[in-house]
Amino acid sequence: EMPEWELSEEEYQSLYHRILQMGVAEKVKLAFLGNKEARDILIRDPNKMVAVAVVKSPKIQENEIEAISKSRQVSEDVLRNISSAKEWMKSYQIKFNLTSNPKTPVPIAMKLLSHMRETELKKLSKDKNISQVLAVQARRLLDTKGKR
Repeated sequence: EMPEWELSEEEYQSLYHRILQMGVAEKVKLAFLGNKEARDILIRDPNKMVAVAVVKSPKIQENEIEAISKSRQVSEDVLRNISSAKEWMKSYQIKFNLTSNPKTPVPIAMKLLSHMRETELKKLSKDKNISQVLAVQARRLLDTKGKR
C-alpha cells in the first residue's frame, strides 16, 4: 500500500539519497520539522531515536499515525510511543492497528484488547500473525461478551 506522494518519483529519490547522507542529529531534526515524505522515509530508519522523533513530530497527522501503527516495518519503540500518547489512543482505528500488529509488545496489545468490538475480537482470535497468547485472550473476551 503506497502513500500518495506530493513529490515526484525523482524528487523522492533525491530526498531519500540526501537522507542517507545525513547524520543522526540531522535526521532527528528533519523528523521533527520535515514534510510527510521525509517522515515516511525516516520512520523506517534503523536508528530508534530517529524513528521515535518522527512520531513525536508536531507536524505528524492522525492518518500518518494510523499507517505507522499498521506497518510491520517499524520498530517496537515506535509502536510503544504511539500507545503512550493519549491523543493517538483516542482513535479506535489506531488501537485496532496496534492490537493486530505483530510487532506491538504483547503487554500493550493485551491492554488494548479490552477496547475492541466483537467483530474485531473475532478477527483477532483467528489471526495467525499475532501472538498466540493474544489470540487466546481475544477468544476469551469474545466468549464473555457473548454470555452477556
